[in-house]
Amino acid sequence: MDQKTKVAPTLDQKRPLPSTPILCSIKNTLLRYEAELSGSVVLSVVVYHLLGNPLASQFLHVSHQVGQNEYDKGFEDAYFVFFWTIMFTFLRAAFIKYIYLPLSSYFNIGVASKRQRVAEQSYILAYYVAFGSAGLYIMYNSPHWFNTSQFWIDYPHVLISSDMKKYYLMQLAFWIQQIYGLHIEKRRKDHVAMLSHHIITIILVGTSYIANLTRVGNAVLCCMDLCDIFLSLAKILKYLGFTNVCNIAFGLFAISWPITRHIFFSIVTWSVAVEPARYFDMEWEPSQGKYFTAKTQRGFVALLLALNLIMFYWFLMIVKVIARLFTGNEIDDTRSDDEDESDVDSDEFQRNSEVRPDQEKKRSPHNKK
Repeated sequence: MDQKTKVAPTLDQKRPLPSTPILCSIKNTLLRYEAELSGSVVLSVVVYHLLGNPLASQFLHVSHQVGQNEYDKGFEDAYFVFFWTIMFTFLRAAFIKYIYLPLSSYFNIGVASKRQRVAEQSYILAYYVAFGSAGLYIMYNSPHWFNTSQFWIDYPHVLISSDMKKYYLMQLAFWIQQIYGLHIEKRRKDHVAMLSHHIITIILVGTSYIANLTRVGNAVLCCMDLCDIFLSLAKILKYLGFTNVCNIAFGLFAISWPITRHIFFSIVTWSVAVEPARYFDMEWEPSQGKYFTAKTQRGFVALLLALNLIMFYWFLMIVKVIARLFTGNEIDDTRSDDEDESDVDSDEFQRNSEVRPDQEKKRSPHNKK
């Protein structure tokens, strides 16, 4: 065999499968019908709510209202988080399977493998635009807009607005769902770093919510979300072949990343490490909603530093991409898939795409007999 000949990896080589045929069959069935299964859960909750079931309303609406646009926190918030975890699964699967892939197939946009990647990134782009904008809106209309001292003045901030509560719990649901999404998408080179990032983010969002540190959490989430808008846009343009516009989008991403993910993020981390003792006694008083002590402070700082370390690792990858660009090479996301982007992930496309790679070849005008 010619050494230059590239043999496409098989499904077994690309992703470990369950150890038994039964588990493999269950997994493939769940993945093939994830839009229908998750959608049936969402629809059931809505129907029960319309029928007047009080439990169903806790899945659809935030709980613990104590005043006009004032909400406390409690165990019932878990219902809302669970519902939106399923909802994000449904939205992602339905968008890819029933909207983007049929449209891209109809207009013959790229090959099937590229369509799947563009569909995934289009969904992520929509999320970051929506929640990045929502986070900025909430922060702009709050006392902590570019004022870190307001993270701590009058702590604990037990009561929060409806917008803040929905935003926070939906963000938590999204990152929980991303753990699932990370394991059904094509495996990335930085899988371990990405998984670690998601787990740390979930811990930070969940514990900061319980500890009444939602102002700090809002600032951290804004730092995280905004630059990813340009990254997802650059990936979409790359997959579609718009190289010049892709370079512009990636340039905006490369500029926004160090500003938001390192400068602003480091300012927030510094505030958590230094400022709290200036404004309150840092005593453990759960009855008053005070959970921020010297011990929990060290825990939050450690998690933030771990997150910053992972982001610095990714920043080094960004620098490598920029170096490639200045040497005349095409932009390539070094965090992307283990295999070449043209390779077909059979498990993924058989459940989401009606157009197989072999069908692409038959439909191509260059292959007509």
